[in-house]
Amino acid sequence: MSRSSFRVDQPQPNDLVDSPLLVAGMGGGFEATIDIRVLDGDGKVLVETFTTASNLISAWQETVNLPDDLPAPRGVVEVAPSTGKDEPESRISVPVFFGPAIISDYRSYMLYVVQPGDTLSGIAASEQLYAGSGGEPIFEANRDILADPDLIHPGQVLRIPANF
Repeated sequence: MSRSSFRVDQPQPNDLVDSPLLVAGMGGGFEATIDIRVLDGDGKVLVETFTTASNLISAWQETVNLPDDLPAPRGVVEVAPSTGKDEPESRISVPVFFGPAIISDYRSYMLYVVQPGDTLSGIAASEQLYAGSGGEPIFEANRDILADPDLIHPGQVLRIPANF
């Protein structure tokens, strides 16, 4: 099966995810098996599982329970069609952010459009979030678009992790 006939639709790159994590896509594998791994930011395997689809191209999905003690906010979901060999020929790697590693009681996020004069700590205070931790959770949830927590620009759309 060519790589172009196998795809991951969920999660999308840099999604802010929770447990259970839904992994879904289109494709097939040897004996209808799709291999799934979730890794931390250092490449350590946190979860290894599989789902089944068809030997041909078909929709597939699997619900993956993440560990309670996620070591860091960033990770990777790796998915590959099984080839019948010890290691698949190629994996699709999707970088993600683990919401529960950013705020312990993570449940969802909201979108916020940065206004002139905003700061991350000011946004957190205005939304009455993260008592005492300032804007650090907002920075961690947006590391794919923010390199510096003190440098945000009007018009940027930020994910604001929440516990509701």
